[in-house]
Amino acid sequence: MAIHHGLRCRLAAAALSTALVMTALVAAPGAAAAEPSTTELPTAEPFTIRPFFAPIEADGDAVPQAAQRSLAPAEEREPTAEDARALAERLGDKSFSGAGEGTALAAPSGARRPPAAPDESYLAPCWDSDGGRGEYGRVYNRFHWCQRGRIGGIVLDEDQDEVGRVSVIFRAAAYGRDDGNRDVRVFLRSEPGSAVYEGGWPWDQAALRSALLHVWADCDSWLDGCSAGGATAGKTMDDWNTDGSWHSWTVASSDSGDGPDKVKRHLWHLKSRVFSHVLPGVPAQKFAQSHTIRCDSASVGFARSRSKACIFDDVIPHLQYSAISPKHGEVARHIQCALDPGCTSWPLKDGKQVPGKFVDNRDAPGLHRITETVPSHPAGGTYYSRNSYQKDQACQRGFPYYELGLPAEKYNPPDQQCDEFPFASTREGAGVGDWNFSVLGVTAADNRCAGLALKRYYRDDRVLVWQPTVPTAAEDEFFVHITDVPDTSGPEACEDEPDDGGVTDLPPTVDAGQDVSGDEGSVITLSGSASDAESTPTTGWTYAPGPDTDPGASCSFTAEGSTTTGISCTDDGTYTVTLSANDGVNGSVSDSATVTVHNVAPAVAGSQPAPLVVTAAPATASGIVTPTPWQVFRVGTSVKLTADFTDPGLNDTHVCAVNWDDGTSQNFTSYGRQCVREHTYTRAGMYTISTGVTDDDGGIAGAASVLVIVYDPDGGFSTQGGFLDSPAGALVDHPDAAGKLTVTFNPKYLPGETGPVPGGGKVNASLQGAAFDLDSTALEWLVVTVDRKVAVKGIGTVNGVPGYGFVAYGIDTPDAVRLVVWPLSAGPYPQETLLYDNRGQAGYDLDVSDPQPLGGGSLQIHQ
Repeated sequence: MAIHHGLRCRLAAAALSTALVMTALVAAPGAAAAEPSTTELPTAEPFTIRPFFAPIEADGDAVPQAAQRSLAPAEEREPTAEDARALAERLGDKSFSGAGEGTALAAPSGARRPPAAPDESYLAPCWDSDGGRGEYGRVYNRFHWCQRGRIGGIVLDEDQDEVGRVSVIFRAAAYGRDDGNRDVRVFLRSEPGSAVYEGGWPWDQAALRSALLHVWADCDSWLDGCSAGGATAGKTMDDWNTDGSWHSWTVASSDSGDGPDKVKRHLWHLKSRVFSHVLPGVPAQKFAQSHTIRCDSASVGFARSRSKACIFDDVIPHLQYSAISPKHGEVARHIQCALDPGCTSWPLKDGKQVPGKFVDNRDAPGLHRITETVPSHPAGGTYYSRNSYQKDQACQRGFPYYELGLPAEKYNPPDQQCDEFPFASTREGAGVGDWNFSVLGVTAADNRCAGLALKRYYRDDRVLVWQPTVPTAAEDEFFVHITDVPDTSGPEACEDEPDDGGVTDLPPTVDAGQDVSGDEGSVITLSGSASDAESTPTTGWTYAPGPDTDPGASCSFTAEGSTTTGISCTDDGTYTVTLSANDGVNGSVSDSATVTVHNVAPAVAGSQPAPLVVTAAPATASGIVTPTPWQVFRVGTSVKLTADFTDPGLNDTHVCAVNWDDGTSQNFTSYGRQCVREHTYTRAGMYTISTGVTDDDGGIAGAASVLVIVYDPDGGFSTQGGFLDSPAGALVDHPDAAGKLTVTFNPKYLPGETGPVPGGGKVNASLQGAAFDLDSTALEWLVVTVDRKVAVKGIGTVNGVPGYGFVAYGIDTPDAVRLVVWPLSAGPYPQETLLYDNRGQAGYDLDVSDPQPLGGGSLQIHQ
């Protein structure tokens, strides 16, 4: 991505006052930050920030925008069955019902309810499919939906040119249910290691990595009985890139709807919002496209425990039989022939058109389910009984089929049974009277096994029963697909299973556990429990912030559907957590506990309380990114302080405090977990800059500090010659060595020099009675202060051996000198490994260097 240099510079200027934040909150998460106490923040250029979604290729790369599909937006109205079928046809989505998509036979199962976390091995083919990686995702079958793509944020300048972006690959899944509840559960997680930070300059990497991305599921409209719930998922982009844990939400439907089954369709979507604390953003947006759920409270056709359900409707439901199955192959081949106009089927009829064939065309006539007792036929009996009667007449060549019915050689009872298509359990069966059906003799075992597969299909694809009072919007059409995929099901596929439910079922018991406490940002364990005498109940946790929490505070659970879980909150305060349990028959039962979350003080990265004696430490240990230790500046140039800090309370706001060590200090509001300020020194000296952080709850970070050098080539020079009594221990390798140390130096900046290297002078030292002779070979800088102090740094030889650094300090009146020498292999400035220091307990800042009085000679400052 090419980014214009001028735009880069302007955006970098704006970054001094803000870090990019991405959030899904409809309103800004928290109270407005306090104004800086000493200086105002710089005004940012008019940038905007917006979210984006991109379909991906199989390898995770985003699909180019030009190649993405653009479909006309849906009309502003409630979704219908026709809308769902139209979308399914456009996307080519059909229900999936087993390995190889070749059979509808499935192992016996109880009522479906969402798991605590998605079954990734089952959903892997869905995520890897073209549909799963598209803007709509894929309805894997009526109880499963999946999607995989990239989401992130784009920064635009005032010309709407892109100047930066960040994104991460997500995996989403949703589960329908038929356990007596009208809702679906939506899951989402990131793929660790998939984050991409586009932009090549240093500031935006930190800003984009610390950006917050919040995501949640929502209804397209809350006015038609749809509602959504669950904690917003919020983490920094770096955390999304390392933490692949699941987050979940519930999309629910009210109990109202169309027809006797109270059918209702809703559109839902995943949503995010991008904004900055100081830069304008755009309203919350859904990413990708909306998806349809269909919820019902079926009065017939299902066991009592399955009387309410929600499924995914953007799919063409179809029953699959294998023509080469050893269990039901005869029935499958009969249906295959019946649906083929070129194949002879009975009763004979010219131009016969049997409905129900799955041909990837929603305009083809489908089938509608009925039961043996529902509905009643207006001419008497039931639709089912009329279908059965006409089927038997066609198989036995009775009225009105006679010579056109099934030949005797095609039907041999009792070894064979009379099989019909369309099924007797459909409105389109033989009882319609138009002869658009087929009968054939098949073995009893095949007929029975195929019938059980149909029974299970009605349940597993939640096919609703048609009734004359059902409005068109609530009808549930399905199709039949004959394949040649091998049937790998076991013998249990041909065993009947009783309808579940129908017995007295007591509600579960639930206990949220003891009240607990812990620190913000940390995982606090919740130990709840739930039990049910008849089954394992579905459980889930929710939370509610108390009145003492700051606006914008949020929490997340490590395992929302487990009774034993952990909760982590972004701010201190009290929260009420509620554990709910549902057995699919009775209403939900819940119990609550209180979680007290304590504030955690921020910490400047790696910082310790500031020592009384300031010694130089590596930048990585101080948390101060710039300036670096012992960095050199000329008087009148700007010194930029950048200090990183951490705080597990993501909802906290912060104030930075900086002491520049020249009598000035600043307090200001921080953005993006950084303290950033600039300062100009007007006098030469060695300055220890310190910074600390306070959060809005009173937590205080220990100060971190860094030593800088400020020189003035016009500030004067020094001459020194004399001796001092070197104490025992000053020469580190010979701690018993003590005696007269002779020191001379005369560094100066020559006329016209700009520094920092002085062009004139030398530094020499020799310890009497010991092998220590220092001879400078180069000077690096010279500091002469207005209060008549001097410091000079350089490199030289010791006893003729190169590779040593030195700093000489001095005071004019009373004359005093300190000399520090160290091997350059230990670092470019003095740290822990020294060769010589006659004031080893003092700090390295000139103001606390504590030079030793001379025993003879003098030191003079010339200004």
